[in-house]
Amino acid sequence: MMMPKKSRGANSRAERKPRLGEESLRPDGSLMRYVREEGDDGHPVEHYRTVDTLALMLRNGSITPAMHDAGQQFAQDFARAFASGVASPRLDGLPAGTARVEHMVERNAGAARAVRQALDAAGGIGSPAGSALWFVAGVGLSVREWAQREGWSGRRLDRDEAKGILVAALGMLARYYGYERSGGTVRRSPQAEDGVRP
Repeated sequence: MMMPKKSRGANSRAERKPRLGEESLRPDGSLMRYVREEGDDGHPVEHYRTVDTLALMLRNGSITPAMHDAGQQFAQDFARAFASGVASPRLDGLPAGTARVEHMVERNAGAARAVRQALDAAGGIGSPAGSALWFVAGVGLSVREWAQREGWSGRRLDRDEAKGILVAALGMLARYYGYERSGGTVRRSPQAEDGVRP
């Protein structure tokens, strides 16, 4: 049985291998970069990796290193808070009462408290800053995707407006976590209080 021949265009697309570091946009607006990493078997593997929005913003000078670090800390707490699958990554999925929190693994409960406290410091879970932190730093949406799909209070946002909200939110978060000095004092990180019950 004879296989049909591919067209020249299909062959050239199939044979064209991206250069390391080459970047392209996904349909959702997030950026992908072609990278080489070590695979599980120890051999090098080349693949596309979604670019971290906060790292991209740091690289292009939109945010400071302190803002980036605060966003990363929030993302880590967010991931730990929802690692058990008890809560869903929705704005209303964060447990508010102590009865639900006590049923979660203590580590996850501590992370959930840290996420809630950070959101409260940024204006609350229902504020524009809280929404930006939840969906961009926590869930991992791109700024463009958050602006178009989620926005704030169901209202789509202009991409520049959304970026401004995220930058302001990260600034508040950096002060809250103590990455930037506020009035000469450094705030103690909520991560250090994970094991303490409120």
